[in-house]
Amino acid sequence: SKSTRTKNIMVSFDACKAKMEAEGISKSAISAFESTFKSLVSGNTGCIPESTISPVSELISATSISSNPDTSLLKETVLLKLNGGLGTGMGLDKAKSLLTVKGDDTFLDLTAKQVMKMRETYGFNVKFMLMNSFSTSNDTMEHLASNFSELSKEEGLEMLQNKVPKLNVDTLEPATCAKDPENEWCPPGHGDLYAALIGSGRLDALLKGGYKYMFVSNSDNLGATLDLKILTHFAATDAPFMMECCERTENDKKGGHLAVRNADKQLILRESAMCADEDESAFQDVTKHKFFNTNNLWIRLDKLKEIVDKFGGFIPLPMIKNSKTVDPKDDSSQKVVQLETAMGAAIECFEGATAIVVPRTRFAPVKKCNDLLLLRSDAYVITDEYTTLLNPDCGGTAPVIDLDSKKYKLVGALELATKDGIPSLVQCKRLKIKGLVRMSKKTKFIGSVSVTNSSDESKMIPLGDVADATLDLTSNSGLGPLKADFIKSGPISGQKPGTSGLRKKTKEFMTEHYTNNFVQATFDALKTNGTDISVGTLVVGGDGRYFNDETIQTIIKMGVANGVKRFWIGQNGLLSTPAVSAVIRERGPEWQKAFGAFILTASHN
Repeated sequence: SKSTRTKNIMVSFDACKAKMEAEGISKSAISAFESTFKSLVSGNTGCIPESTISPVSELISATSISSNPDTSLLKETVLLKLNGGLGTGMGLDKAKSLLTVKGDDTFLDLTAKQVMKMRETYGFNVKFMLMNSFSTSNDTMEHLASNFSELSKEEGLEMLQNKVPKLNVDTLEPATCAKDPENEWCPPGHGDLYAALIGSGRLDALLKGGYKYMFVSNSDNLGATLDLKILTHFAATDAPFMMECCERTENDKKGGHLAVRNADKQLILRESAMCADEDESAFQDVTKHKFFNTNNLWIRLDKLKEIVDKFGGFIPLPMIKNSKTVDPKDDSSQKVVQLETAMGAAIECFEGATAIVVPRTRFAPVKKCNDLLLLRSDAYVITDEYTTLLNPDCGGTAPVIDLDSKKYKLVGALELATKDGIPSLVQCKRLKIKGLVRMSKKTKFIGSVSVTNSSDESKMIPLGDVADATLDLTSNSGLGPLKADFIKSGPISGQKPGTSGLRKKTKEFMTEHYTNNFVQATFDALKTNGTDISVGTLVVGGDGRYFNDETIQTIIKMGVANGVKRFWIGQNGLLSTPAVSAVIRERGPEWQKAFGAFILTASHN
């Protein structure tokens, strides 16, 4: 963790270098990692003491820029999206940019449409690039090929993020994991942007192609568009690097902030992992450190090249140290150190770097299901330029969404809760949901609404207008999976079927547990013999004699409790033996094919 002091261990980088070279990692990425490695072994904790920095007092605001946009700059500009994240924190196992966010469009769809619209509108072939990881590359490129064929074929569209070895906390040698060697590696943070640009040859190719400016942002931030006004301002200042910042609020106090280094008055970025425990109160003081990094960056590519050449093929970035285990799913596995860098931290490497305050609309990443529900709702609309815009009917302020963090941490849970559609939030000021619920597109939240469900079954939020209400759905009918009751029972003497089935008088079937025992024994036998009763169909029917209707109800209820998902029941419970036999023999898809039947009849005709 950030407060842990690193032992000054005399260890060589040779083992790390050999491991990375064997993996085919570029020279620039190896040099960048060596720089952070040497910082670690020198005893550097990566912390930036409060005493060494001063707050940034004022910054120019993007809303105050008066210069006219210069569209000709677009032909010299590259739009790059960081697309290396899987969104595992939200339960995703594919590129987060492939998450559907508005209608049928994903983050990637909307970004691609933005680029194509700009090209159409201004007549310049705005350059588009993605920095993918090994985990996101295939999914991303397949999606682009299927939906944006021409864009996917463009030269230099993709470059891959590097990977670096995890370090054994005791020796600082590369860690090993026999169970899964992939666990020996970790991403180097988005500070790897610079090493990837250099190592892939993209930086030189872009400069050769006449590109001078690069705008970088995260793929899940749809607010981070290539803004012509800001681009024109950046070009006019002749600054080598410009960071977009927003003003911090209490909700942002744990995130990194901009500061001025006392020693040379250089702008720097201090992330939370760079703050010592004793400085935490100052770090979180949003009245003192007023600006945070949105991760929207503007970079002069020619100036970046100068810094790279100055340092021998890489750009030196401050180290961020994280304490983990080599197997992230096993807390008892070898403790390791993971080193990473932040791309915004490069602001301290560019002499004359600047920053600009932008509206919150340019910082709208989807980090939690709260954000996703809001974006999917009518509180946001898509413009003709395929950008997201707060619905004017919201009155200039987005609704505050507070979903139960335990119930709705994962996207799958939100998908289930909104299976019947996304409720209207355009007139909502605040929505708080505690517990499992089901929402509908026919529900409109108005004002401040709080919904609670203390039961462990999902409950339906009322349809229609729900205005300034506090709802407790706990005692309402549930929508979750039916719950089975477990009732103890013993063997019943003589309850043994023969070749003609279980032939007993109706009065016997009506005695306590008699029918239930036999039905459960049948399901147990099927399962023991390897039949998956959750797949296929259970056929039920009979000749309509007394007690058939109640027995059929028993069979259905016990079937559901045992995992049967599909029943084929004769109308009014009537189904002759030959009919049941024909149904069982009927061929068809596995999901509908009958695995067995209960026939309630005394006849074999």
